[in-house]
Amino acid sequence: RYLAWRQGQAIGARGEITGERLTRPEHVAANRGFGYWYPNVQEWLWKRTMSYWIAVTFFEGSIFFTVSSFMYNQKEALGDMFEPLTLCGYCAGKVLFIACTYMMCLATVNFSIGHSGSGSKQETADDESVCNSDSVAESIEPDCDTFYLWPYRYGTAIRRLAGAGVGPLPYYTAIVYFTGVLCFTLGLVAEVLPGVPLHVVTIVLNYSFLCGGFLFALGGFTECLQNRTFTSLEMDNGWWGALGNFVGGCCFFVGAVLAFSDKYSSQNLYGVGSLIYMVSSSLQIVMWKDEQFGLIFFVVLNNVGEPDRLPARAAEGDDVQSFSSRGALFVHICCLCGAMSTYNFNIELTRHAQVADLRSLQIAFNEILPCVFAHLMLMLTSAVMRMPKAAPFRQLYFTLRLLMIAVTVNSVLTFWEFVSHSIQD
Repeated sequence: RYLAWRQGQAIGARGEITGERLTRPEHVAANRGFGYWYPNVQEWLWKRTMSYWIAVTFFEGSIFFTVSSFMYNQKEALGDMFEPLTLCGYCAGKVLFIACTYMMCLATVNFSIGHSGSGSKQETADDESVCNSDSVAESIEPDCDTFYLWPYRYGTAIRRLAGAGVGPLPYYTAIVYFTGVLCFTLGLVAEVLPGVPLHVVTIVLNYSFLCGGFLFALGGFTECLQNRTFTSLEMDNGWWGALGNFVGGCCFFVGAVLAFSDKYSSQNLYGVGSLIYMVSSSLQIVMWKDEQFGLIFFVVLNNVGEPDRLPARAAEGDDVQSFSSRGALFVHICCLCGAMSTYNFNIELTRHAQVADLRSLQIAFNEILPCVFAHLMLMLTSAVMRMPKAAPFRQLYFTLRLLMIAVTVNSVLTFWEFVSHSIQD
């Protein structure tokens, strides 16, 4: 045995942890801590910012889909307000969902841990030769610094994730959702394009929504696999969020199937699915508050351990460690204000098309201002996690929050007045 050990033939005891087992991709990712995933300030800021806007756009888009889906069955009652409350709401929701899923793809395609953690000299030389070659479009490795905008670079995404010891599920989830949104958008484009025959619009709508609903359900399924929803009872925010996305996707798929025969039930299922997505996206905002920047679709970035002090905060001497609960609630309020203000703007713009006077256009402009203000506050919130302590910045920030709440209440009441008067008339 001693000679075998000297010759490198020792195998150890049965069941003993070996180097080969520890270096498997499925084990490497789980065994590396905060410093591995966030090696510098830039990586931390990049992942933090991307996850913030993914959660925000997902939540606000879900609000649009929820309202528009339930309003779709009230065509006769809504009258002239039907299109601004349904079709225009769907367009706004599609734009937000495209932005959300596209950022998910960017986060996976351009995933980097800031350094190459492992690999032989030969692999490193191969990586450098790829980076220095002219045919960059054919292949790219994790060591290359190029930022890619094309979401379907599946080879790049899978290699980068594998190089960090992560499986391909995060990218599969992102690209499936993105493709599903594009399918839904295809049906919407066919509906708004002038001159398209009605039977063609119906066929494109039904089949594109069917494909989109299936892909959304598939995306929720891959999130459940990542969060071990089917194999554990952890029941944390990621667990519930993944389950909600899967159920919401199933509602979309069943609603698309029913659209061939029962439009009323189909729209109600779309509304229920959108409402479930809204709850799941709200959980993602809470996860971002807890600095789980992987959200639901990139689970390996969650629960990576707590650093003594984040690099950026250590340099600034700041002892604030997390986003506040009031700040997370404020993000929800801003998203609600943005959605309600957009609906009000669409309604007033429709009235302007009917009346064609300057006053109606001025009112429409006034209705969109809360939406602009809300998104400016969302941008400010992404940079300022907590209310400043020094005067007068603390008082100014507190005043802005009060003003945002007042503007949100006003936009919600205006929207309610529009809808209730339309139904009564």
